[in-house]
Amino acid sequence: MKERILFTLLLVFISLNIVAQNTTDKCTNPFIRTSRRNLNMEVVDSGTVRVLYALNALDIDKPETYDDLQRLEIGTRFSKYYSFFIFNSDSLVSEWFKKNPKAGTIPIRLGPRGKIETWSEYFYGEYFKDFSKNILTEYAGLPLHLGNYNTQSEEKIPIQDWKIEDDTLTIIGYLCQKATCKFRGREYIAWFTIDIPINNGPWKFGGLPGLILKVYDKEKFYNFECIGIENHKRKYPIKIFELSKQFKKEDRMKLWKRKKDAQENYYQMIGLSATNLRPLCPYNPLELE
Repeated sequence: MKERILFTLLLVFISLNIVAQNTTDKCTNPFIRTSRRNLNMEVVDSGTVRVLYALNALDIDKPETYDDLQRLEIGTRFSKYYSFFIFNSDSLVSEWFKKNPKAGTIPIRLGPRGKIETWSEYFYGEYFKDFSKNILTEYAGLPLHLGNYNTQSEEKIPIQDWKIEDDTLTIIGYLCQKATCKFRGREYIAWFTIDIPINNGPWKFGGLPGLILKVYDKEKFYNFECIGIENHKRKYPIKIFELSKQFKKEDRMKLWKRKKDAQENYYQMIGLSATNLRPLCPYNPLELE
């Protein structure tokens, strides 16, 4: 028990230091969760195509200026969308613990990362589309000390009512066409390529006659841009964390409210006084409704 308390206090201390590093921000997000050291995974499908997207890049050629680097894996029955930065960090921390089982220093993040060092639902969420059942499942990992609130939520694979336009744009060598839509409270602009006839894209986006290589909301709070496409000769496995399947089940709007609460009332939820801490940023998700 004493070791567990010391471990928790150390994690809080490290997290507070991480939050304090960026002193130019007017507000902050909650603390990042600890890395997953249990990497037991179940294979649910296999695929040959992987797509990498930069989230909110300041310079598309410099990964350290991204909020996150994310990956879409496309199989025949499932697709999976998740943070590649976080997955790499979890894997490296897991290996580090195997080599240093008695170490006193506890790494929270290892490996390449972007400009954001706090929690975001888009870094710690994973999105599976089950094409055979037309179901999208979101596995939402909550911030540090809120693991009991980790949630999975199912919905029908969302349909965006796209309007295809004549404008074109070249992205990583692919000629793309413009499409626009309104979806759950925001207006979006997407660029898709019919040279890759895959009905998919980053996050929950899809429904166009080609792979979406770039999409952003009209206010440009969120911008996903493809930086690379991997075509594998041999099929790779698409996996799900065994622990994710144990997340409690709730509908989409209950999960939305839970993430809003975690974002805006985080200090109260973990029992900390916010007197000496920067205020938390308002919840500004992709889905406003």
